[in-house]
Amino acid sequence: MAAWRRTIVLQWSLLLAVLVGLPWFRPGFVLSYDMVWVPRLDLGRPDLWGLGSALPRAVPSDAVVAVLGAVVDPQLVQRLVLLGALFLAGVGGARLVATAGLAGRTAAATIAIWNPYVLERLAIGQWPMLLGYAAILWLVAELRRDDPRLRTVVLALAGTALTPAGGLMGLAVAVLAGARFGLVRITVLAALLNAPWLVSSFLRGSVRADPGGVEAFALRSEGLLGHVGTAFSLGGIWNADVVPEGRGSTLVVVLTVTVWALALLGLGVLARTARPDLVAVLLVAVAGLAVAFTGWLAPTALADLVAAFGPAAVLRDGARYLALVAPALVVGFGLGADRLVALSRSRGLAAAPAVAGLLLPLAVVPALADGFGGRLEPVQYPRSWETARLVVERSTVQGDLAVLPFTAYRAPSWNAGRPVLDPAGRFFDRPTVTDDRLVVSGRTVAGEDPRAAAVRRALASDDVPRALARLGIGLVVLVTTAPDADRAARSVRGLELLGGTDLRVYAVEGAKEVGVDDTDRAVMTAVWVVWAVVVGAALAGSATGAARRLGGLLTSSRGSEGQPAEQRPRHVPEP
Repeated sequence: MAAWRRTIVLQWSLLLAVLVGLPWFRPGFVLSYDMVWVPRLDLGRPDLWGLGSALPRAVPSDAVVAVLGAVVDPQLVQRLVLLGALFLAGVGGARLVATAGLAGRTAAATIAIWNPYVLERLAIGQWPMLLGYAAILWLVAELRRDDPRLRTVVLALAGTALTPAGGLMGLAVAVLAGARFGLVRITVLAALLNAPWLVSSFLRGSVRADPGGVEAFALRSEGLLGHVGTAFSLGGIWNADVVPEGRGSTLVVVLTVTVWALALLGLGVLARTARPDLVAVLLVAVAGLAVAFTGWLAPTALADLVAAFGPAAVLRDGARYLALVAPALVVGFGLGADRLVALSRSRGLAAAPAVAGLLLPLAVVPALADGFGGRLEPVQYPRSWETARLVVERSTVQGDLAVLPFTAYRAPSWNAGRPVLDPAGRFFDRPTVTDDRLVVSGRTVAGEDPRAAAVRRALASDDVPRALARLGIGLVVLVTTAPDADRAARSVRGLELLGGTDLRVYAVEGAKEVGVDDTDRAVMTAVWVVWAVVVGAALAGSATGAARRLGGLLTSSRGSEGQPAEQRPRHVPEP
């Protein structure tokens, strides 16, 4: 494809990303459900490196942003991550239909960015999953090449491996679509890049998960779409609060059917031109649908599996695995739009299907614009938070920190009442214990962190200070503006107040620091070194390749400027 057409795809993807993230150009942090960003994520915290007591759900994602935030303003890092995930998704979608014309590539980029999956995962704050989603598109696109490039495969697998669920999806893509790259080689690579959370989970030992979470997190029907239609539209998240109004309306159903009609046309084109590629994307899609439908169609079987094997809890949020369906939808939609343009060109109507390919995804999910209609506005942390951080940093009290009231989520007024995972869990410079239970539709899903459970029992004991000290809790932060703060304050009676206003910091006498096992630390250090070497080498290779391509373009441009006009190369439109 001509360079100018590639440039248009890049510009279009960037424009769509900006339309989604318009509010993010204001200062502050975007805080929504699982998206917790803090002014400084301390690199010395063991949990960043998979050495905490909780499951390594944020390994290696938290470590990555902590390292980046140590050299770049964390507010800028968050913008780069969010906008970058959307931009990369668009470019990855276009790469899936590299043989198509401009209309097909821009249509693929549009639906890759603008769909219910992106909206729902963005609204619930699962930014690592958004990066993983974009990485899946890149991975499938690269594995479709006759000569997949090692560095691109490595970086795509690393993007999926930012979380355990994403890592499993990356592994599924590697196995189901990686024949050209070599199944053994790509499986080994996937294992290496998932090693931080895999090894951390192994060192942590047995895991007990709540089977009741299967029903709570199962694929959810969105209005008239039903479960099947919702899944094929890439929606169905368990949290109804992040689903925009009208998602299951008659109009949305009609538009969704139209999208898939166009996608089926494109998949038919792929069946005639590249049948092995069709088989690969369909196998990946079937794997995603199988996981998504299990919690809905066979909840008892999945609950039994979770009860017998705790790590299977990673499969409970079935709609999350619909990222595996996206490559088939994007390929089909892009090729379908391209085919319609070709059919309409002879009648002088090529512009109509080209424009439809751009506008149809936007019409299906209009709420994605402007940061989910302004619901993803950046906010500033109150000054009282920085005051409490300074008190904690200056404290010589040994031990870790617990936050009260002991609940997982907050909805602070300074965040416009929007729910967010308690930011205090990441805000301070020492390991922090927060509640990991989750209330879904009035039902409490038990957590998996044994230390959080122990702190909960300590708070219910007759002698709270002594019980906390035995657990290695040396500081308690009381959020006085949170619900149930008055009841939580009774737990800290008798403790020494070190300072703070809205966040009050108390010292627990007699606590001792809970150390990290030396063997575990050595093992995880080795894992991280290998991970960093592999990812670093791939990044260096990609940067070198990009520099060479840029140099080639500049050299070519200068050469053309020095030639007579009739000798300069011309861009010939593709038929």
